[in-house]
Amino acid sequence: MPVAGERPEPFYEPTRGLALWDSTEVDAAVEVLRSRSLFRYYGPELLHRTDEFERRFAEHLEVPHAIAVSSGTAAITTALIGLGIPAGAEVIIPAVTFVGCVNAVVQARGIPVFADIDDTLTLDPTSVEERITDRTFAIMPVHLANVAADLDPLLEVARRRGVKVLEDAAQAAGVRYRGRRVGAIGDAGAFSFQLEKNITAGEGGTVTALDPEVADRARRYQDQGGQFTTSRGQERGGVADAPFVGANLRMTELAAALLTVQLSRLDPMLDRLRAVAAHVRSELADLGLTWRRMPDEAGSGGDLTLLTAGRMEARALVGALAAESVPAGTLYQGQGVYANPAVKAGRTPWGLEWPPPARLRASEQIAGRAVTVSLGAAMTDQDVDRLVAAIRKAHANSGTAR
Repeated sequence: MPVAGERPEPFYEPTRGLALWDSTEVDAAVEVLRSRSLFRYYGPELLHRTDEFERRFAEHLEVPHAIAVSSGTAAITTALIGLGIPAGAEVIIPAVTFVGCVNAVVQARGIPVFADIDDTLTLDPTSVEERITDRTFAIMPVHLANVAADLDPLLEVARRRGVKVLEDAAQAAGVRYRGRRVGAIGDAGAFSFQLEKNITAGEGGTVTALDPEVADRARRYQDQGGQFTTSRGQERGGVADAPFVGANLRMTELAAALLTVQLSRLDPMLDRLRAVAAHVRSELADLGLTWRRMPDEAGSGGDLTLLTAGRMEARALVGALAAESVPAGTLYQGQGVYANPAVKAGRTPWGLEWPPPARLRASEQIAGRAVTVSLGAAMTDQDVDRLVAAIRKAHANSGTAR
């Protein structure tokens, strides 16, 4: 029995790629371990698993270049470097997002600027345009919780104002926007393979790019400036511009082997999750719930987020869902990313870089009333039926029913 005050365990595993792991991952990992070649560039019996993953991921997204790195945050930083961000340039990001977005911009020596979200829970194009200045380098739409941001209006603003678009697809590997894979539409894309993501190696990330010069810069940056990608001994060559110092953000052969196994499962998993989400919404249609607006529901990856009347209603519904063992929560606890003390102070490892940002209360209000029910990739039909009944009961018990 759960201890009073504790949230009961969900009746299904609320994870995506991890829920589908089987002996194939174990076999892939053991093969790399037996090769004793965990480093991607050399080893006693190098299997080139990272090269293979980059090739397959690029094919999956239909892009010419994919660069595997150590995390999603590393992917954003590397992508910004690849795009050529100057020190001190501004990058517009959603007010409500994961703090890794800010961290990645700072690591690229950029300055984050916060714009409002709308009822898609992603960047509001009007708010973005209002924040573009002569210091703006890029716009960073975040494809949140397996739903694509509405890219066409954002791309129109970016092209007209002469700024780059970096897609943060950390939470949306495999998702489509109007027939195109996210992360393959803007000037560059960034993906995460952390434990909760659609495919996972615990950590890991990938940069995608259309332009070979962007890919070249990104590839060199994550490899100590090109230690193994462009150098021969002490000489460096074959680069599009002058050499520069970089960082070590390389993916391991072990991570790449795990990810390659899961890549073949990605589309079927998203198809199933999308069908589950659509079925749940259909079964609850009589309740008159307000669901998150999706710019392309047909390409989504199975989001189940409803918008309550306000924060109190959202809090009550989350509590009622927890009582039914349904994993749910509000979007980043209804807080802007600037609520993080370091972000609020503009404090980076090298000093104070920006003044305290203004609160975007409209975004906080949307986030605070957005309740997301986490779906699981291994849910059975019985789990789905039970979920429908549990949401219906929680809605009645939370006091949010009209």
